[in-house]
Amino acid sequence: MKSWLTLIWTSAVLMLAAGCGDEGTWEESGRETVEEETEFVLEYMEAWEESLERQSFSFMEPYYILNTHGYHTERRQHQQLSASRTIERVEEVQDIQAEENEYGEERIAVTGVFVSDRGGEEERREGTRYYYLQLQNDEYKIDAIGREQ
Repeated sequence: MKSWLTLIWTSAVLMLAAGCGDEGTWEESGRETVEEETEFVLEYMEAWEESLERQSFSFMEPYYILNTHGYHTERRQHQQLSASRTIERVEEVQDIQAEENEYGEERIAVTGVFVSDRGGEEERREGTRYYYLQLQNDEYKIDAIGREQ
């Protein structure tokens, strides 16, 4: 009996663990707010570069949902870049898409060329950034950012 309970418990834990982190399938979304969201993300990207030049993350705080995992992750990223005197910027935006998954989660995907400038030494990478937004008090805020290089 004890071995059956152990087997059932282990199976349940494995099934739950397998389901964690499943983002689902992302597809292009035709939601009405795409233009506003895109403007917000492009403004954010310019502000990110400026905040690194100023070496001040407080300049970025209005863009985030404060005290979330995404906020702390980006703050840490900013500290690391600032400490190494690296300026991150977007050189070329190749594509911007609003996406949605079957769970109703929404994001803006920006594909382009991203440049890291560290003391005049530039590194270019093509990649995609995913901006997960939420509306708070009629203003967009960033909940998290995903990077795919």
